[in-house]
Amino acid sequence: MTTMTVSYPPRRVVRARRGSALMFVIIAMVLLAVLSLSAVMGTMHEFKAGRNMLSQQRALTIAEYGLNGQLANWTAARNALPVGGIDSSNVVVTIGDTAKVAVMRLNAATFVISSLGRSSVGNGQLESQRQVSMLVRMASPSLRPGSVLTALGNVDVQGSPNVTGRNTTPPGWSGCASASDTFAISYKPGTLLAIQKPSTQAVGGTNVDVGLSDANALTLFGTESWASMVARANIRISGNVNPSPVGSFSTCTYGMGNWGEPSRAGGAVVGCQNYFPIIYSAGNLDLTSGRGQGLLIVDGRLNIRGNFTFVGLILVRDEFWGEGNMDLYGAVMSRNVNGAGTRLRGNAGLRYSACAIEKALSSQAVPSRSKHRSWVQFF
Repeated sequence: MTTMTVSYPPRRVVRARRGSALMFVIIAMVLLAVLSLSAVMGTMHEFKAGRNMLSQQRALTIAEYGLNGQLANWTAARNALPVGGIDSSNVVVTIGDTAKVAVMRLNAATFVISSLGRSSVGNGQLESQRQVSMLVRMASPSLRPGSVLTALGNVDVQGSPNVTGRNTTPPGWSGCASASDTFAISYKPGTLLAIQKPSTQAVGGTNVDVGLSDANALTLFGTESWASMVARANIRISGNVNPSPVGSFSTCTYGMGNWGEPSRAGGAVVGCQNYFPIIYSAGNLDLTSGRGQGLLIVDGRLNIRGNFTFVGLILVRDEFWGEGNMDLYGAVMSRNVNGAGTRLRGNAGLRYSACAIEKALSSQAVPSRSKHRSWVQFF
């Protein structure tokens, strides 16, 4: 009998693994915590970045608001700024949001507007700033008289008036460039001229202007019209006034009776010497005393008598009568719509002044964005 020996593999001894499950749980919790923290940090970062971007965009919007507000609310006083002069102001949009704007004159026809917008002022990390700038050019009415007196109706000059087309600088004025002389009187073909002493009462001669026969003569002036200039009037009067400047050496008090200061002599209101308003009368106007400057538009008859001085340009719808000791430096344009003519009597003086006309028109210039690279963001 054969005996078989069966061998068995060695018996494995299983040892206890105490704590391993806890270790895996801890590792998993750590990983989850890291992932959760990363997600929270990422969310907070995106929230802060979005909040900062929103605040910065708000500051940019405020800066642009201040910039565009200067264009929309341009004042005639800025047209009198000297080259290099600055006009600055604060624009409050809402509590904590402001724009600091500054307008500086670069040359005779160009300004630069700078606006610093600030949002959430005083609110810690939420406060933001953005600055923008714009280059603007001034566009003034293209109204150029061809004589010191332009009339569409008959002209009657009697007595001792003086109408001269020689370019004359108003007394005491400085900074006026030289300019060519012009005619004393321009008139429409077919109208009658009655000048008692042509050699002394119409210095520079008379001119029959064919262009005055056009239906739009003295109503359209290049890019401007009679109506558009009336719409921009600073002063609207009804009835008769005796204008006189009101102010001091450095200030000018604007009002219906203040038409600027044309005088440069002693006793002049210096603060109003750069004020050239557009004055509009919706009906007949009689002026017997006082002084003023700028652009005077009368939708009716204009009668100037006594001692009245005006420097600038006068537009009259109906007849123009000049009598007494009136003095004008600039030009007069009369449409004579109602058929009546232009009449000059007494010692009335009409003197052509290119400087006076240029000052009156340039003071009415309005800003427009420069066509090329007019806007820039600094930061």
